Amino acid sequence: MPQPPIDPTLYWLLTFHCFIGGIAATIAWRKGRNLGLWLILGLVGGTAAFFAALLMKSKK
Repeated sequence: MPQPPIDPTLYWLLTFHCFIGGIAATIAWRKGRNLGLWLILGLVGGTAAFFAALLMKSKK
């Protein structure tokens, strides 16, 4: 059986990164921000976007 081209641990880390980004987008959306923009930011930024969403003030 051939080995995958990338270490399987990296797949788990990327999945977790995107999951955290989705949570960041949800937090930002609940604070009155644009969901689409924050979804992109969350998927790219991951943990950094999560903390930014937690620390920003609500627009509502």
